[in-house]
Amino acid sequence: MGTIGLHNFIAQQFSMPEGMCGRAAGAVMGLINHLPNRRAIERLGIGERDDVLEIGFGPGWALKKMARLAHSGTVTGVDRSPTMFRQAQIRNRAAIQDGKLKLIQGTFERLPVETASMDKVLAVNVIYFCSPTGTALAEAHRVLRPGGTMSIYATDCSSMKRLQFVGPETRQTFDLKGLEDFLGKSAFASDHIDIQMIWLPFGFRGLVARLCKR
Repeated sequence: MGTIGLHNFIAQQFSMPEGMCGRAAGAVMGLINHLPNRRAIERLGIGERDDVLEIGFGPGWALKKMARLAHSGTVTGVDRSPTMFRQAQIRNRAAIQDGKLKLIQGTFERLPVETASMDKVLAVNVIYFCSPTGTALAEAHRVLRPGGTMSIYATDCSSMKRLQFVGPETRQTFDLKGLEDFLGKSAFASDHIDIQMIWLPFGFRGLVARLCKR
């Protein structure tokens, strides 16, 4: 496998983790997403009675954190990868058995969630794999209640290239201006949108957007 082929394979595994390589990708995701998850969850301001949705939950670390915060509410996760579903299921077995957490295999473009049923929505390092038409954001907007909040984390495109995470599965990458433009044309266009740049270890940069539905 040449260098380009290897880079494409890595990007594909982060988009849709499968098999043994997918399990390894899940472990790497847990490390890479630790700080982004923390910052993105902070911006949600999860209350104890909130109903929370995570789009693209990966190995399930953020679900575990949010289930503790929304201990009197509900937490739902949607991911299309069977490998990530199994990892998150094992990691969050107690919360699932207690009925506090529900995992669903599904796509971001057609969320299997009722309209206006969520107070908070989290999406960390998944926006690159969504349709450029903004269908996934329209779905997130649909499931949010009025006054609800969505938090989106995206690694800056310059850092994405350094990390070799850009491949055929990557439909779009973002810098600050690009993310502003994309969100400004989405279903959240008339809502409040605030984007902050954060610094990660080793000089990498990330973007955390907070979208508040009117």
